[in-house]
Order: sequence, then structure tokens, then C-alpha cells
Amino acid sequence: TLCLTRIYGLGGKDFYAEDAEEFFNLALKAAETGQVETRFEYHGVTPGDPQKPPMQVLPPLTKEETSPGLVQVTRNEETGELKVKPIARWQLAARAKRITPGHGACPGCGILPALNLFFKGIEGDVVIVNHTGCAEIVTSGYPFSNHRVTYIHNLFQNGAATLAGLVEMFQERQRRGELPAGEDITFVMISGDGGMDIGIGAVLGAAIRSHKMIILEYDNQGYMNTGSQLSYSTPLGHMTSTSHVGPAQAGKAFHHRDTPQILAACHIPYVFTGTEAFPDDLVRKAAKAQWYAKREGLVYGKVLIACPLNWRSEDRVGTKVLEAAVNCRFFPLYEVEQGITKLTHDPDSLMGKTRHLLQPQYAPQLEALEAEIERRWQRLKAMHEHPQL
Repeated sequence: TLCLTRIYGLGGKDFYAEDAEEFFNLALKAAETGQVETRFEYHGVTPGDPQKPPMQVLPPLTKEETSPGLVQVTRNEETGELKVKPIARWQLAARAKRITPGHGACPGCGILPALNLFFKGIEGDVVIVNHTGCAEIVTSGYPFSNHRVTYIHNLFQNGAATLAGLVEMFQERQRRGELPAGEDITFVMISGDGGMDIGIGAVLGAAIRSHKMIILEYDNQGYMNTGSQLSYSTPLGHMTSTSHVGPAQAGKAFHHRDTPQILAACHIPYVFTGTEAFPDDLVRKAAKAQWYAKREGLVYGKVLIACPLNWRSEDRVGTKVLEAAVNCRFFPLYEVEQGITKLTHDPDSLMGKTRHLLQPQYAPQLEALEAEIERRWQRLKAMHEHPQL
């Protein structure tokens, strides 16, 4: 059997009828002559000039920059509970960013601040696999990159499988003595909620096998990079470019997927939720995530991200929106550690003098208070909208 292999479409190049005709002619020629001149080739590519390599804008981070010893995690041998030593925010501010400024994110985008905040809690060398999506597109415009660590771009469908392969390769080569035994790397896959839709099969496979890696999902509730189409993380009733509001539709028709609970059901060591509106909480969870990913198995985290462009909010209020989402219990902050669920922020406990109103016997008082608050709010809105009031 004669075999010709051609790869086309590199860099998003289109494939036309003329290209297909050329492939058919190559196949016909091979059939007529009984031989293949070139078995493997990239089709339609233009060789670069080796004398003109892309210039390096920023150097990669050094071991000293990534390992200042700020983050310290200890384990209580009796209870198994992890304790993260509190870190002053001014100390974290001094840590070098793994993703640099100069990216192409929209004004007010919460992805890069949240990712850098998460990485503040990670010590040492990091290898990142990034699904296609907003975070990937705005940080890796060829020939430059905003990543100062080893970084791999992967398509939506199998990033978890790619990173799992890297983890297993790294560990096997260490076992063989081909890599230094003391080399210590934290492997992280970054994905948007769209990538978690398309790549959920590979994610679940990696979770069930429990590879020693972190899967970090930034959730902005839609396919924002391609025009704000709905994702399975888009909440019920929300308007997107594929869930309209009008006579025939009332926004998204079904509830959003609870991905943290799906991953918790895979019995992985650690699952968490977070947001940049609660920075200390996110950094602490990052430190615990690294501890578990290095020693026990796969970790999954979901971070809620502000997207002013497609949420139709002001650029400057993203953190306030995220804080409100947590305090109204839409996006609860919690962790599932070794199968045990723990709230890390409880809005019900913010003010002790009203806590009793949550008990069943005080339901009439709570309903009356809510009704009066709503009445006063509607009255103020009506006065605001009236030109003489």
C-alpha cells in the first residue's frame, strides 16, 4: 500500500478546491508510477528564515523568582487537614508575574488578574497547557507570548489528555534517570467554561485516573472569545448571542452545569471554587491545590471571572459584581477536601444580629422585611424615573 501524508491548514489557512485537486493528482501519480516521492509534507506552508528568529521580549522566570518561599503548607498528621501560613498581600505583590502585562484582553477583563492571583499561591516551576479561549488568544499572538513559563497551546477537546501525557512522561523519565530526580514542576491546565464544555470527556478521564496536575477553569459564563454564545455555565434566563430575549425566548432555557460537583463526584483529592473578589481565599486554595497535585492526584478549581464586554457591565465594577455573586449565594465559595465539603465564605454569618431570621420560626418576620425592602426600592425607582419626583 502506498501512503501519502499531507497536513494542511496550519495557522488557520483555508483549504480550497485547488488544494484538493493537487492532492488527487499526487495520489494518481503515485498509483501510476508505483512509488511515492515525498511521503510526509506540510501543504501550503512557507519556510521561515532561520536568520530571523523572533526576538525575546522578556526572559523566562528563574528558579529564584518563582521560589521565594512565601507559601508554606503544612499537614496535621492526626487530622490530615492542610494549613496554609497566612501571607501578607504586600509580600505577594512582590512575586514576579507568570503572565505579563501587554496582553490583548478587553478593558475590565478579569481573566488575567485572576490567573496571576492564583499563581501567587504557587511556588516553583510551572508548566501550563492552555485551551483555546480568551486567555490563550490574548496572551500568545505569534510571534510573542505573555507567558514567562513553559506554555503549550492546546485545542478545546483534549487539553487534559495532553497535560496528563506530559505528567506521565515527566514522571517516567525521572524514574529512568533521564531527568533529575529533584526536578519539581507543577502542571496546570487552564480552560474557559467553553473549553470545559468541549473537553469535558478528557477532563473526566484525567480526573478518574487522578493524574498529578491541576485543572483550573475560568468561568465567564459563555463562549466570549467567539461572540458571547451560551455555554453550559451560562445561567438560566441569561441573554447571550444564542439565547435571545424577546417574544419567542426568555434567555437561556435551562440551568447551568455544576462542574465542581461533577468533579467532586470523581473522588479527586481537592476541588475548590474561587474569585478575585476574595483574594486571600483564592491564594490559600492555590497553595492547597499545589500540595495535593504534587502528592496525591488531580485537583480541579473553578474561578468566576468578570466579562464586562459580554456581561454588559462597566469595566470598573467587575470585582463588585463578583463579590455580589458570592454574597447572594449564586457562586458559593467552598472546597471539597478528601471528600469533605467546607464553606470558605458564609454570607449568612456576616451579621450576627440578623442570623436568627433564617430559622423557620422567624419566617414571617423575614418575609415582611424582604417585602418592605422591595417596596421601598420599587418606590425609589419610580421616583427616579419620574421627572418631577
